Formats: sequence, structure tokens, C-alpha cells
Amino acid sequence: MSLTAGHQPNLYPYGGFFSKIASVDSFVIVDNTQYVRKEYHNRNRVRLANGDVHWLSIPVKHAGRFGQSIKDVEIDITQNWASTHKRTLFVNYKKAAFFDLYYPEFERLLSQDWKMLADFNIAFIRCCLALLEIKTPLFIGSELGISGKASELILDLCRKAGAESYLHGKHSRDYVDFELLKNAGIKNYIQDFHASGYPQCAGAFAPNLSIIDILFNCGPDTKTRLMGDTSISEYSSSSNQ
Repeated sequence: MSLTAGHQPNLYPYGGFFSKIASVDSFVIVDNTQYVRKEYHNRNRVRLANGDVHWLSIPVKHAGRFGQSIKDVEIDITQNWASTHKRTLFVNYKKAAFFDLYYPEFERLLSQDWKMLADFNIAFIRCCLALLEIKTPLFIGSELGISGKASELILDLCRKAGAESYLHGKHSRDYVDFELLKNAGIKNYIQDFHASGYPQCAGAFAPNLSIIDILFNCGPDTKTRLMGDTSISEYSSSSNQ
């Protein structure tokens, strides 16, 4: 039974995003849902050398664009965000155990000219999948023609991806119509991701930072660590009470 999952193309996603991709037979980047400000679509967290948690963000164009899809979000190229990201990573992670192994790849991406937010985010996700040796086929929602909202979108995603089962995040219990999916022949599974501690540059452990932080600190052990932090269970209505 083919298992799929999907998610918006967040910026510098956290570890659970990648463990979910590694846990399924196919994964869909849902780039054609609405862009939400102050979400993770254009920002995520890293660790500074002094121990502070810091947001890295990409400035985007908002004026007159309310309700735009993620795939249509343009980067505000008047701001020198890429140089800021490169310098922040270099200054704060240069002493991390595996900085030299991964920084050149991130620097290469950040040195390119990017116009669309989703294009950069997807390129970064693909880069990390290669670094983590995760070979799950990746599809783009707008290219598959996925449509609908909430549970209807998940159902259409499964149909377009040719899957009979879907892996949800743990918060899906709050909003997914599991009966609708079940009646349509979709088997439902839930991913629980709990980040275990690992050495960070300074301060008490801060969970669920960007995959950048995990790679720089854990290196080739990152994938094994992420999968060890992940559990998957079949959804049942009794467990949702």
C-alpha cells in the first residue's frame, strides 16, 4: 500500500519535515495553498554562538497580494537577505563539528539569484534530501494540479500521487476529517516527532530548530537521529478522544 504525505515548502524546515519525507513512498510539496504571514513559509530558527535562538527570514512582497499562493510569492530583492543569511551561518556555526562539510552547499544556493520564494525553498529542500541521502520521490502540488482545502486537498493529493494511505502530522487530529478520507478508501497514519537533545553551539538545548542546525552539529548521523525521533502509528478514532 503506497504511503504519501505533503507539506508546504517552508524555509529551512525542521528535522521532522525530513523524517516525514524519509518515511513515505512519495512526498508532495504543496506550493499552491495560501501564503500565510508570520508562518514558516519565509522564516525559520537557527542558533547563535551566544546561545540565543535567532530567526532567519526572507523578505517578500506583500502590498496588494493578499491571498496569494505560496508559489506566487516574490522575494523582495531590494533587501540583501542572502548575504545576511550567509554571514549569520558562517559567524555562528563556523566552529560546529560539521560546518565545513555542509556550509559550501548552503553558500552555493544562497549565492544564486532568486526571484520566487518557493523556488528557493524547494531548491533548499532538495539539497538537504541529497545531503541526507533520502531518495523519496518529490512532487510539486501545482504541477500535479492538486486542489481543494483541508481534508479535500489531502484526498486529492492522494489521488494525484496514486497513494492509498497518507501520513499526517500529529496536529492533524485537530482539523482533519478522517472519516471523509476513510470513506474514500484512504488509510491514515500519524507521525509523532520528538526532537532528542544533541550538542548545540551554546546554551540549553533548543528543539525543532532548522535542519541547518542539526546538520552542522550532527553531520552524517543526522538522518539516523531524525528517524530515531520519529514514531508512526495508524490513526484510530478511539485514540483521538
